[in-house]
Amino acid sequence: MKSVLLVDDEPHIIAALTRHVGWEKLGLRIAGTAANGVQALASYRELQPDLVITDVNMPQMNGLALVEALRQEDAGLPIVILSGFDEFENARQAMRWGVHHFLLKPAAVAEIEGVLAEIIGELDLQAEKLRLEEHYKLELDRLLPYLRERLFTELLTTRYQPHELHEERLAYLNIPSPKHVAAVSLQMTRPALLTKLKERDWQLLKFGANNIIREMLAGKMGGSPIYGYAIDYSDRLFVLVLLSEQAQEGELYQACEELAYSVTEKITALLKLEATAGIGSVRSSLHELIDSYLESRVALEAAEFQGTSQVYPYAEWAQLDTTYDQYAPLLKQWNEALSDKDLERAAQQWEAIYNQLQKEASGSLTDIQTICVGLFSSLTFFWNEAFAQHQLPRTLSQFLQGIQQHLTLGDLARWMNELVEEWLQSAAQEISGRKSNRLVDSVKQYVAANFSQEISFAAIAKELFVHPKYLSQLFKRVTGQNFVHYLNDYRIHKAIDYLQSGHHMVYEVSEMVGFNNPTYFSQVFKMSTGKSPSDYFRM
Repeated sequence: MKSVLLVDDEPHIIAALTRHVGWEKLGLRIAGTAANGVQALASYRELQPDLVITDVNMPQMNGLALVEALRQEDAGLPIVILSGFDEFENARQAMRWGVHHFLLKPAAVAEIEGVLAEIIGELDLQAEKLRLEEHYKLELDRLLPYLRERLFTELLTTRYQPHELHEERLAYLNIPSPKHVAAVSLQMTRPALLTKLKERDWQLLKFGANNIIREMLAGKMGGSPIYGYAIDYSDRLFVLVLLSEQAQEGELYQACEELAYSVTEKITALLKLEATAGIGSVRSSLHELIDSYLESRVALEAAEFQGTSQVYPYAEWAQLDTTYDQYAPLLKQWNEALSDKDLERAAQQWEAIYNQLQKEASGSLTDIQTICVGLFSSLTFFWNEAFAQHQLPRTLSQFLQGIQQHLTLGDLARWMNELVEEWLQSAAQEISGRKSNRLVDSVKQYVAANFSQEISFAAIAKELFVHPKYLSQLFKRVTGQNFVHYLNDYRIHKAIDYLQSGHHMVYEVSEMVGFNNPTYFSQVFKMSTGKSPSDYFRM
């Protein structure tokens, strides 16, 4: 219940106010009374009432002087002046001290109660506002990370214009306006051993990965001019956003690379989860973050079949991108038609590709040769799938000899047109059967011969005269798994044979199957088999 201090030098006024005003129904109690300003100021300091009702004309210290003194004590204290008519003009001076309620004597009880009810309402609103502000301050530390993550998620999925990123919003979220930004996509793979775990177990592992990422961000970025944020993007994907107001482009990229290696290694070591990362290029402002993120996803896809590292930069993949990418939609439709054994549709798609090849006037002959090798490889795959018992119309050796004899873009396009038409006509006469793809068989043979050495998928693709992107898609479609998983499975099965022979130590077996790091070998081994290498050694 709020309290009021009554100030008047006439006792009957104090008595009338006390007796006739409905204090209780207003939610008020009389804290005390005073006969002049001096007594009132002393009572206020002692009792700390919520509001004051005062006369103006009083001995020792009048009401105006009291208002001025009270404002020094509490600038927001509600004060009501109850004055005779002759003193009303003087009382208006109190307006400059923030007094907005004046009552003339004799005032009706209803009028007095109306003013008091209004003041109580204002006090209640102020109290509620203060409560909400205090609650907001308490919640702010919890809300800010959520609001920041929501903005970054928008920036990764929506292309903003520069003027749409307001400085005020960034400042509110404690996000600096950066000179450079970059994104790292980090993906965790659920190994076969974990697929049978309940969702709760997977979420616990993911929670652990989230903690590792955020702790390493805080540890590595602390004290540096680079800021780092982690976004829980999807069930298996985290996106790390790094930005800086001061660091140069090279410094920010190096920070991305160091962080990606550290996080993937620690997740693998502590959680026994395979983690890979793709690094996007450094961009110059937040509205370009989406471009760096999309590049990091492309790099992440490359990391799945590259096999030489857990971390793959987009810059390396971009070097592999050639004229092939201009033909990607046409080649995809061509491959789909062959996969469906729809020769009529395949012929239509080839016509579109041939028309595009004829338009190449200043393109790279090497790039177009790569396209042709990819086309030949898809024809070989189709033939081996459809006609397992029939000889290829043209062997790879014959094809490679032929492609080297056509040294202009026009000649190469015409020769390729004759070859494709020959194959499609032969296929139309012999549609039946299935056979494994020889390109995939060649990859498997290469792994069998070189599993003890460092293996690069890009090097295999180069040796087979096909683009690595095409070979990756083909390998996964035929085998049902990407190259890295196939290579690791092959090496682990070989390692089991060596361990069970009892003739080799674990570190020796690690080197024998192509792992330079025994610790990493043990981690991959346990993720694949559910047991440590030493368990097999004892068996």
